Amino acid sequence: MNLARLLKTDEAKPEAGFSSAGVVMELNGVHRVHEGPNGPLTTLQNVSFSVRSGEILCILGPSGCGKSTLLNMMAGLDTPTLGTVKLKGRTVTGPGADRVVIFQEAALFPWLTIAENVEFGLRIKGVSAGERRDRAITVLEMVHLKEFAGAYPHQLSGGMKQRAALARGLVLDPEILLMDEPFAALDAQTRDILHGEVQDIWKKTKKTIVLVTHNVREAACLGHRILLLTARPGRVKKEYTVDLPMPRAIEDSRVVEVTREVLHDLKEEVRPKPDSN
Repeated sequence: MNLARLLKTDEAKPEAGFSSAGVVMELNGVHRVHEGPNGPLTTLQNVSFSVRSGEILCILGPSGCGKSTLLNMMAGLDTPTLGTVKLKGRTVTGPGADRVVIFQEAALFPWLTIAENVEFGLRIKGVSAGERRDRAITVLEMVHLKEFAGAYPHQLSGGMKQRAALARGLVLDPEILLMDEPFAALDAQTRDILHGEVQDIWKKTKKTIVLVTHNVREAACLGHRILLLTARPGRVKKEYTVDLPMPRAIEDSRVVEVTREVLHDLKEEVRPKPDSN
């Protein structure tokens, strides 16, 4: 197997299926310093990359490297200490309807039905009841939850709740869907099923997705590109273009080869450094 044809670590031509020309978001020289108990703590250091229209970009790295902090800055929930985050040329200064975040916990309103949960953002925007319901049913059908529209969150499994959270984000038709380890709390079987459904949704919508994960197999299965961060302070260690068609199965031998290559580079960051205490 020619791994070089599947996995490119330079600015290789991306898979036909998303635009290589259209850049939706750019991060330039981003630093993030937090105040720790023993003084300033640098979480991210000089991070620069772009997000292309219609791609799935996976951000991968060891625990504590600033992956979620990076996603929060893209969402406008946090701000860089230095550097800029721009969406279509405009500096991100706060949350916006053009970006939707899906977290590890679905965070559905327990007193609302699944359809009402999906409709909630549209109701806040003043969309009419009839249009809200039509759009909610459309996306619930897309995530295979149409028959559960009248159910309540406590009646759904963990995987079904994450599908509902995904539908709640998709119904708003955001510019970018930001996903912060949304499958980490799920069992392996449910996670693998949802990997297939995310790919199916991407093929139908060509939605731009940024997925933060600690799971190398997940990144290899879902990502058009993988951005590997170093151990804290997080910097861009390497960028991979995964030249495999979708849908991909996590057990596919080509996905396994990509996983092995990326894992080799990740292990360099997970292992203690020679001068570590």
